[in-house]
Amino acid sequence: MKNILLLLLFCVLISCKNEKSSNTYSYNLKASEIIKSFVLDSDVKYNAFYLYTFSDDKGKEYLTFLNYRTNQILFYDLETTDFLFKLNLNSEGPHGVVQPTGLYVKDLNHIYVSSYAYSGLMRVDTTCHIIQKIPYGITSKGYNVLPSYTPSSHPYIAPVIIDKKIYITQNAIDRFHPIVDTPLSVVIDTVQKSCEDLPLTYGILTEKELAIKDPRFSRVFNGKEFIYSFYVSEDIVVTSVDHSEVKKISVKSKYLDSPIVKQEVSERGPQLNLELARYGDLIYDPYREVYYRFVYPKTTLEDNIRWWGKSVYGRKKFSVIILNKDFQIIGETLFPESIYNSYVFFVHKDGLYISRDYQMIYGQSEDYMTFELFNLVKDDF
Repeated sequence: MKNILLLLLFCVLISCKNEKSSNTYSYNLKASEIIKSFVLDSDVKYNAFYLYTFSDDKGKEYLTFLNYRTNQILFYDLETTDFLFKLNLNSEGPHGVVQPTGLYVKDLNHIYVSSYAYSGLMRVDTTCHIIQKIPYGITSKGYNVLPSYTPSSHPYIAPVIIDKKIYITQNAIDRFHPIVDTPLSVVIDTVQKSCEDLPLTYGILTEKELAIKDPRFSRVFNGKEFIYSFYVSEDIVVTSVDHSEVKKISVKSKYLDSPIVKQEVSERGPQLNLELARYGDLIYDPYREVYYRFVYPKTTLEDNIRWWGKSVYGRKKFSVIILNKDFQIIGETLFPESIYNSYVFFVHKDGLYISRDYQMIYGQSEDYMTFELFNLVKDDF
């Protein structure tokens, strides 16, 4: 009888262990308390939606971002956080960009800006000269590439450069082109100065998702595939380079129980935009071969604050889903509220850096831009 009881107890323990393993993930993002702070000029208006890191041919690492609504691009030493220099782009003349609306910096020889004054991308050098203009145009299928493309790090829609071809995203603007027929990306041949639309369109969204009327997405490239993360969908979309092979993969957050709904048009619009449940950017970590997908559960904000213009500081509540190289969920970390700016981040060989500049309520200084390092760790069970 005693042996039977011991056997039953053993079976229960094994069952509980298996149940725990099937309902929990094995990885987490752990705060390291390592902080990088970058001093901001008095004339810098905080808006880090155009922020990138890169290395030069000598291995020196940089952090750079666009001083939004000005013609300045600032460069910092990523290791020491020292300010290095700024580019003051020309607004007029033969090298004038008027006013940049977007930025992507691959390295010091590949600095791309967009402007509503030019239907295309402009490549500038560190003397602020325009060294290449990459015009948009009409594809062989008759699609007119939209001039509204603004490369940004939030939403993360940086251009991808493959063999002198640039892959850029397209907005869903119904008055210019039917949304379901609008390509998510087009490719521009910088040598032939021609462009082609890729076959994947916004029609990949369901009718319910399209009805929400928030077609925003982020897009990354892992070296062989493009991955799209729509804000209104729990699925991510993985495609081949030419977008002929497409698959949807469910990446559902365990913290997003509320349905994603259409935002109401009202005076509370800016507040509602920061309260409603939705998904966010997906970014690739090549050092650990994982993906991070930001998630925004439904939350409630204070009514006595004017929320207009506050979206640059991110969301009060968020989590990050961790996917392995096969797009399987291996973890999800819920972050403490009202500390981090979930819209501003960068991946480094050390780990994932996320901004600590959530300044909605507590009035942190705008003299610095700060990031905390998070390490990908395996949980102990």
